[in-house]
Amino acid sequence: MTDNKINQVLIFVSAVIAGTLLLSFIPAFNMGDFQMKKADVLADIRIGEKNNDTLIIDTFTQIIPEFVDTCKTGVICISDYSAKHDALDRFYNALNANNRPVRIAYFGDSFIEGDLLTCSLRDLFKKKYGGNGVGFVPVNCITAGFRTTVLTSAAGWDEHCITDSIFSRGKQGISGHYFVPDTNATATFSCRTVSEKKIDTCSAAAFYFITDGNLKFTTVVNRKTTKRHTAEGSKDIQKISVEGPIAHIKITVDNPGINTRFFGITLDDEKTGIVVDNYSLRGVSGENLKSIPEKTLKDFDKLRSYDLIVLQYGLNVATKTQTRYDYYKKAMTGVINHLRNSFPDSDFLLISVGDRAAKINGEMTTMPGVKNLTATQREIAAECGIAFWNLIDVMALDGGITGYVKSKPPKANLDYTHIKMLGGEQIANHLFESIEYGKEKYLEKKKYKELKQ
Repeated sequence: MTDNKINQVLIFVSAVIAGTLLLSFIPAFNMGDFQMKKADVLADIRIGEKNNDTLIIDTFTQIIPEFVDTCKTGVICISDYSAKHDALDRFYNALNANNRPVRIAYFGDSFIEGDLLTCSLRDLFKKKYGGNGVGFVPVNCITAGFRTTVLTSAAGWDEHCITDSIFSRGKQGISGHYFVPDTNATATFSCRTVSEKKIDTCSAAAFYFITDGNLKFTTVVNRKTTKRHTAEGSKDIQKISVEGPIAHIKITVDNPGINTRFFGITLDDEKTGIVVDNYSLRGVSGENLKSIPEKTLKDFDKLRSYDLIVLQYGLNVATKTQTRYDYYKKAMTGVINHLRNSFPDSDFLLISVGDRAAKINGEMTTMPGVKNLTATQREIAAECGIAFWNLIDVMALDGGITGYVKSKPPKANLDYTHIKMLGGEQIANHLFESIEYGKEKYLEKKKYKELKQ
């Protein structure tokens, strides 16, 4: 006769349930770029959302600028939290003058991966202000297979990304990558238009690298014009440019030299027009930017200065019901200060996390934790004295993330988190309109001050 094991089973099940419930008492915490989210094992069966974890912290008092504007219907204005209410004045002035390249660095997570959103924003700027090409492109990256605005291929490179397990942070470039070439390493790049996905051209291509010397490589433009390049050693990042028009360019590393690292290539116009560089990395919170060496960023500032730096993160930070993000506020204020010290002539715009939905009380609705993070990001902008744009409010103009998912054709994925190309185009239109409206008000303010003098 077999023994009755029911008591042992009951004890085991009780222990599992107790252990699972205890997980709910472990608070959210972070270690570098890794975030441990708070477990809520009863979230799907809790009636309503009445506990303190879902309290929406939205008590931030907005600073009212001295020169007050009313935002026109259908536009979510950019909030200015600088002491003199001039957070984007240098950028607006550069746009208005439009007598040199005006560059935008757009940093973000998987929300903008594959040039989503930024490709449409770039296209809008180019149509009004001129310019060509797609801006900065890493030698190779995970988006190479689906980024529609540039065709790339690479072979013979030892590739490193900050999200990899083996990575030297001191060697990384501005995009969070670095690439060590072997002899005869190759890479090819072809620009494509956004709307028709045809081959496009750019006016110049520039390679960014650092070497201790004896680097030799060959470029072939449009499969026919060959040019050989050499670089001596330097402690600074170097740039070698090739003029266009360029529809296709290939690089072959003839001699990798000593301690050589490439960071990427830029494909655009070095003399005029608008440039939008997409610096996206999936799975990051934005805190990773602080690990880029200051010397590296300052070298890029000398070679490729930016008029505007945009920061858009949060997908890898927000949880369904989290109330406080104080740790993130502290980390991101440090990131912004690090970037401002490295790019002293750049204006900064912080864009909140995008709308994100979950099933609450049987309906798909914006996560309370996402709203709380947005409020925290507004506080970050105010503490740092920079510009802020509320992306949740922007997406609400078109029905929020649920409206994006349900639209025909859909503008967002069924994860109710990530946008599709059409969603990026929608948001880019709103952002461009907000920037243009802000520029218009800046010019009015400038004229008003001149009349008062």
